Amino acid sequence: MSAPTAADADGTNTADAPDGTSGPVHRVRIPLRISDFVGMHVNNVRFQEFSQDARLMWFREKFDVPGSRVPIALARWMEIDFRRVIGMGVPEVWVDVQVLRVGRTSFTMRTAIGSEYTGSEPCAIVDTVLVVAAADEVTTMEITPEERRALLGAG
Repeated sequence: MSAPTAADADGTNTADAPDGTSGPVHRVRIPLRISDFVGMHVNNVRFQEFSQDARLMWFREKFDVPGSRVPIALARWMEIDFRRVIGMGVPEVWVDVQVLRVGRTSFTMRTAIGSEYTGSEPCAIVDTVLVVAAADEVTTMEITPEERRALLGAG
């Protein structure tokens, strides 16, 4: 899958980290339930939910900027690359969460979803552009330097 070209809410291109690198990869694990399967494999819609669950877990575990609106950012754009299914009998999935780039009012987050039973390659990759919005969900807010550092794992 080619990396998407993301744009900020105002239409300007987003920028990578100052040194040209993305944020670090953070792996979370999500147990599977029988309801996660349709027929004999994981429902493709469930891959999106795994992505969303992992993003929330990442914010709870790794994002520590008091008063920040970034953790409740709204998804503006999403691209999903389904590569293969996860079949019955798998107890959990792993989800690698990584911030690819941070713009003025938005950031792009990638979640790669797989399983120990399906190998090291992901079964799906979800790239999501999230916009930091005010309570009215219309007005976009600028990402502060402290939030940018936290998103990119720079502490």
